[in-house]
Amino acid sequence: MEKRILSVCLTACMLLTLMPSAFAADAEQPLPIAGMEQTEETSADARTEPGDEPQEPVPTEEGKGTQEEPFTTVAAYNEAVKGDALDGKDVYLTISRTEFKEGQFALTNVQTRPNPPRLHLTLTDCTFTGNTAGDKTNSSFMYLPNCQSLVIKGCTFNAGEDGLKYGINWNLCGIQGSTVEIRGCTFTGSYEKNAIKLNQRNGEDDVATDVKPSGDGEVKPATIASAVVADCTFSEGAKIQLGSQGKGENNAAAPSTGAFPVTISNVKAENGSEVAVELAYQAAKDADIPTITLASGDTFEKTEEGVLVAQVGEEKFTSFDNALTAALSAEDHTITLLQDITKDISIAAGSTLTIEGSGKTLYGTINCVAASGEHADQTNTNLTLNNLTVDGDTDRNGTADKSILITSQNQSATVVSGLNLTMINCTVQNSKAGVSGGQGLYLTNVKNLTIDDCTFTNCGGINYAIDLNLVAVQDAVISITNTRFEGNCGASGPIKVAERGTGDGTEADDITGARASVKSLTISGCTFNNSNPILGGDIVLGVTTKTGEKDGNDTGSFPVTIADNKTTKEDKQLKIKLAYTDDSARDITTDIGSAVVGDGTKDPAQGFTITATAGEGGAITPSGRVAVANGGSQTFTVTADSGYSISDVTVDDSTAADVVQNDNGTYTVQNVTKDCTIHATFSKNSSSGGSFSSSTRYTVSVEDTD
Repeated sequence: MEKRILSVCLTACMLLTLMPSAFAADAEQPLPIAGMEQTEETSADARTEPGDEPQEPVPTEEGKGTQEEPFTTVAAYNEAVKGDALDGKDVYLTISRTEFKEGQFALTNVQTRPNPPRLHLTLTDCTFTGNTAGDKTNSSFMYLPNCQSLVIKGCTFNAGEDGLKYGINWNLCGIQGSTVEIRGCTFTGSYEKNAIKLNQRNGEDDVATDVKPSGDGEVKPATIASAVVADCTFSEGAKIQLGSQGKGENNAAAPSTGAFPVTISNVKAENGSEVAVELAYQAAKDADIPTITLASGDTFEKTEEGVLVAQVGEEKFTSFDNALTAALSAEDHTITLLQDITKDISIAAGSTLTIEGSGKTLYGTINCVAASGEHADQTNTNLTLNNLTVDGDTDRNGTADKSILITSQNQSATVVSGLNLTMINCTVQNSKAGVSGGQGLYLTNVKNLTIDDCTFTNCGGINYAIDLNLVAVQDAVISITNTRFEGNCGASGPIKVAERGTGDGTEADDITGARASVKSLTISGCTFNNSNPILGGDIVLGVTTKTGEKDGNDTGSFPVTIADNKTTKEDKQLKIKLAYTDDSARDITTDIGSAVVGDGTKDPAQGFTITATAGEGGAITPSGRVAVANGGSQTFTVTADSGYSISDVTVDDSTAADVVQNDNGTYTVQNVTKDCTIHATFSKNSSSGGSFSSSTRYTVSVEDTD
């Protein structure tokens, strides 16, 4: 009997011991730190294995966790949110001047709760070293799925000796209208994926199951209202990632994961290199991720609809096509690039457009359509390119994918529209694709071409970096100044200019349009660097006769001034090929800085330069170095400043040239047989004798240096 009573008592005790667990079987269990709610298949984004468990929970104090009295330790926050009492409520955690090491910033993972606590996290002047999130698989400084707001200022993040997979791993779930602000922070060490990831989950196209809420409740897409990353410094190779890769159906891209506004400004790498921003939301699982690179001082802007790529007036656009349409109809016809873009652009005949590159790159081509017809020559296309790089490496893999980068052609018309093209401080590069292609520029209807302070590199293939094969257009004015031709800019030569058309004497059947004419060609101040053309010269005038006796033709008979150019070849000589002369195509070689001049009535020949200078109190126009033919002349205008009068105008060598004053007050240096200098001097007017009248005559002397 005693044994039976003892057995009953023991059974009762056991039941009493087990009752709390049995009664709580249907209640939500407290989630572990570094939560274990993720599936293995998507662990690349979600938090996975827990690290070291945090210190024992610290009892919370009444009223803490509010905006007025925020939590100030990770332990206090974790204790408060381990249950569901704060689900859907605002919880504040503010920490300043604290150092975190391995596992010391492991926040309770609530990413699969349908309505998680809304964490407002502020970190100021803190230091994070190593895997402070304590995640052994997806190591990071912090894993943040439920931040309503995140403010990080002046913090230092050191990935440690072994590096990390992620830095700040923001994988927002169940929170709407969140904000991110990361300013003045430093990220050092190596990051396998990225130093900062900003990501919003569970959008309509985000079918991945790693962060789906538990239960059968409504899945609410997370949304970011604004994100700012500014004034931060990153280690070399560290990236910023927007959105998540391959979360769509069948691992397709899920654009919703990156559909939020972002501004990234004044970020830089420690070694001065650019910082990469990955647009992961645009990429399928195994695809290359589109990337934008930011130099120090650059600004990247993206709205909910997409990256802001261009600006017209005060309006910014996520679509370059829409921006281009707006610019063509705008008063100043100007589009400003905000980001690098990959695009082939076509501009209709008669359009006016200015592209302000702002140092950005257009990966693709620009085609200026040439119109034809009876009155087509009354229509001009006006295109200006400023501070823009046009790159044929559209795949961005180091290989040219385009054969011509800037083109305008119609080689069969009698009358064509003209093209007025101005390029200032531009780079044209990587145009070598195709067996017969390879031009940086191929233009047939250019009316006015101005290229100044530009660079052409890795252009040409078997053709020319700049190929002006003009047809039908009349009185073309061409000026190429202060421009560099880097590398082997075409086996045929960096520059070719030819007047083509029916009856040009080439006996060719590839050109059926009317004859073109060139009013003037000027090439000066250019550098031909490591350009070693096999078939042509550094500069090629005209084309060879194609058939028949291959005698000379008229394709290069136009006024030419080639002066003050440089080459890095060993012989220090510039090669000018007169391809139109005959089958042998006579060459002219000229020393650095020398001039080759022709008036169009006879072949260009070695000329000379006049250097024009002025002393204090006035000016001379044109100034600098001016090229003239052997025995030729150049007229200068000399003007005195207010309070000054012209004192003297001289040449430095009477055997080199004569200088005379003309009836209209200008001065002509004539009969030039050597390089020489003209110099104007001025004297101050007398303060007591009144001022000189404009009709006062001045003497002109010729100074003999012998």
